[in-house]
Amino acid sequence: MGRKKDSAPSLLVLGDLNMDMIGRVDEWPAPGGECLCPRLELHCGGVGANCALAIAPWGIKVRLLGCVGQDRFGDHLLDTLRKTGVDVRGVQRSSRSLTGILYINVTRDGQRTFFGSRGANQFMRPPDVPAGSLLSSTAAHLVGYSFLNPVPEKIARQILRQFHSRGKQVSLDVGMEPSKRIPKKILRLLPQVDLLFVSSDEAAILTGKSNPPESFLQLQRAGAKEIVMKLGKRGCLITDGEILREVPSFAVRIMDSTGAGDAFTAAFLQARMRGWPKLEAALAANAAGAAAASRVGAGTILSDVAATRKLLRTQRLKGTWEGIRLQILSRIQKARSF
Repeated sequence: MGRKKDSAPSLLVLGDLNMDMIGRVDEWPAPGGECLCPRLELHCGGVGANCALAIAPWGIKVRLLGCVGQDRFGDHLLDTLRKTGVDVRGVQRSSRSLTGILYINVTRDGQRTFFGSRGANQFMRPPDVPAGSLLSSTAAHLVGYSFLNPVPEKIARQILRQFHSRGKQVSLDVGMEPSKRIPKKILRLLPQVDLLFVSSDEAAILTGKSNPPESFLQLQRAGAKEIVMKLGKRGCLITDGEILREVPSFAVRIMDSTGAGDAFTAAFLQARMRGWPKLEAALAANAAGAAAASRVGAGTILSDVAATRKLLRTQRLKGTWEGIRLQILSRIQKARSF
């Protein structure tokens, strides 16, 4: 996904838009018990919306394809995205369902449990914007959730074909539910995408291998070209040439891991679209994911490039990673777009 110069690359994102309701609690209730939180917070969410919101402040032009309901939650999501600079002309409105809604229960250790429905995301129709307009993007990013329903899957496969026919690259972020519900379909997709984002838990489900290096190797054998495996607070796994490398993480107090993976993905994508080396992209992504996990909620707070820069500036690393950290800081300081 490299580019020779930093000249405002653009990204087409196809994925879910949800309204996230977040409740922070001290502990998980016993079955049949009661659990009250001090307040409920509303945030823009969904893996597609989160990626778009997180990558726009990096100076990437982003167009989002998706679907929301004919309701106030849908109004709020579109308004939030527009204010962040996301092009939402490809986001549809459906009367068949409410906007996707998730309740996210966050415990003191930052772990979250999801309840809800994808809602209108399931009822997306073929895009009513010109194909040429969509194909003007530098690259495309898909999510596994789009392959759960027939029409979004058809759109995703069309994007794959059309972008590849023009020599443009397509990335895929798998997701937990697709890993569980359609593992064989996801595995068949691997040779067709240029860059695969997958968590260690998702990889374990897809491959049957609980050890991250083993599942990484299994995904390679299944045809994955370039893999970025998210390890949560441990960082990530990538290949450096033929060598499997664990990229170090950044120490933060984890408040809420909701959307941290999306912030990670966005930072990695923007780096690779600008031609940064893979190790730099991975380390910058770890910093972005850690910065997002140190705050509650997803949505617009994911787009905190300043917090990512602060982590990179204040936390020194060991060995060769220290030089890579300094190189990333130099790139960010020289950039004019973020």
